[in-house]
Amino acid sequence: MSPPAIAVAATLLWLVLALVIPRLPLRHTGATLWLLALAGVPVLGLLTLHWGPGPGFGGFALGLLVLARAPLRRRAAALERTQRRG
Repeated sequence: MSPPAIAVAATLLWLVLALVIPRLPLRHTGATLWLLALAGVPVLGLLTLHWGPGPGFGGFALGLLVLARAPLRRRAAALERTQRRG
């Protein structure tokens, strides 16, 4: 397997793992978000090294969107529950 294909495979693996986070119990979500952020740095470096700055920035934006989405969804759900009570 060529290095650019490895970079894409690592990026796709990271993306799949990041999309599984919201299905984990709440007590594990924070630690896994930090772990994914730390693991994403070398993956982003590989992507940028082998595919260039455009796909590297796109990977960064996609990763930021995926990681920020999980806490925002939980916050919106908590706000909705609070509004229903009072």
